[in-house]
Amino acid sequence: MISSWQERWLASGAEEAGREWTRLPMRWLTERHRERKYDRADLSCGMIPLLGGQVVRPAYPWLLRQRPAQLLAHIRSVTDPDGFAALKDQYSATGHSGSNDCNNALNRVTWIVTSKGGTVRDITIGDCVALQHAIGEHQTNGYHGKHLFYALLAAVGVFGPDAPARLKTVMLPGQLTPAALVDRHGIACTAIRDLLVDYLTERAVDIDYTTLEDMARALAGLFWRDLEKHHPGIDSLRLDADTVTAWRERVRMVRDRHGIPLRPRVNVHTVFAWVRAFYQDLARWAADEPARWGLWVAPYPIRDSDSDHGKVRFRRKAAMDQRTGTLLPALPALVRAVERQLKDAERCLAAGRETPAGATFITPAGETLLRRAGVSTRVYADDPTTGRRRDLTMEEERAFWARAIVEVLRHTGMRIEEALELTHHSFVAYQLPTTGEIVPMLQVAPSKLDQERLLLVSPELGEVLTAVIHRVRRGQAAMPLVSAYDTLERLSSAPMPSSSNAATARRTEPSRATTSTPAWERPSSPAG
Repeated sequence: MISSWQERWLASGAEEAGREWTRLPMRWLTERHRERKYDRADLSCGMIPLLGGQVVRPAYPWLLRQRPAQLLAHIRSVTDPDGFAALKDQYSATGHSGSNDCNNALNRVTWIVTSKGGTVRDITIGDCVALQHAIGEHQTNGYHGKHLFYALLAAVGVFGPDAPARLKTVMLPGQLTPAALVDRHGIACTAIRDLLVDYLTERAVDIDYTTLEDMARALAGLFWRDLEKHHPGIDSLRLDADTVTAWRERVRMVRDRHGIPLRPRVNVHTVFAWVRAFYQDLARWAADEPARWGLWVAPYPIRDSDSDHGKVRFRRKAAMDQRTGTLLPALPALVRAVERQLKDAERCLAAGRETPAGATFITPAGETLLRRAGVSTRVYADDPTTGRRRDLTMEEERAFWARAIVEVLRHTGMRIEEALELTHHSFVAYQLPTTGEIVPMLQVAPSKLDQERLLLVSPELGEVLTAVIHRVRRGQAAMPLVSAYDTLERLSSAPMPSSSNAATARRTEPSRATTSTPAWERPSSPAG
């Protein structure tokens, strides 16, 4: 028996109908030969008190298909108007401009309140994550600053003082436990599964997460799970010679899901090294804890020659040198290309800003674009030839950072992971004791070779770094602090003035003031 408006809503089929939900009552009247006194606009207006009063709470798929912005505005006017007013005031107080971005952020908060019920203060971080997943599943179009709604909610204190500053920090995958790393390979033998979990737990203290993940993939997936597939019921680490020989031949090839060889495995020596270290560690640990590890001690199935990667290292070094020699002559052409791309993007953006809405203008490439109407901090234009909308502001940003990355890498010779670790604190200045001259230096954090380096900043590099700092600050007195996410370690760093993450730093409020003066304008002693 239907006893509530929510149950009536679900039973009507309007939830599944989406944007076409108004056709259902029209069809009902037609089938019963009743006079139609309502149209789509009347029905949409009738939904306002039902949604605003939270009598009916549709799911996200239905809400995301409703286009009328007035519907959401009316819902905000009757559902916690003070809460939405606080979000709007916060948007203006943080220096943002553009009604489109503000309305889009408020619309997302309105979707949450309408679907989940309650007020703005009742929204949780989980609600924001659920909305983002629904948008990704049921909508194909997005807009700039799509996580702005979360930043506004966090700024007004909805989530509490310990909430992450950015929604992306919550949504990014974190580190898996050793048990989860092993279980995703589906090992059948419970005893071996537990052994691998205990072993990886012990090793996790001494190695980073990337190494731990590689070790779990090698031991649980490429080693033991492969043995279980070809020797069902196996439950001992003591392997006979034929079993070991057959496994070594299988693991040397990368295979598809049907077991068909595709190509030789490049890092097979690493797999052999992990398996050999596994057996060696068990034997060594058994001397200290025989009751825990002694049961699993067995002869090593891997020879020393199998895990020797000297030849592989030599071939990799030769391939890198050859690639460098091949690509080096093209470096001047790359530099000219990124500089030309940046100049064209800047001129195109400037032309778009000077063009009134609805008028056309010519790009440096000779294209005719139509300036889109609307109030926004970004410049949008339509290409009449292709019908594609172009974000000229984003094109200029990408061109700027492409040139900045190329210039930093070619003037310093650092690796990409070292460039990603650059922060505002990496720029230091050294005052010569004899002349008092200030020499700009760039401090490179330890990376592959675990050695810290201090590089002299040339005038060309200094110009690029200064442009990066000014771009990140955006006229503010302080550098914004952002948390950089390490895709390999699956960890977010502490808030810091990271120049390599400037694209997100622009949309993150600084949590404390940092220096606004380039480091080479302040005397200091060299580090390292």
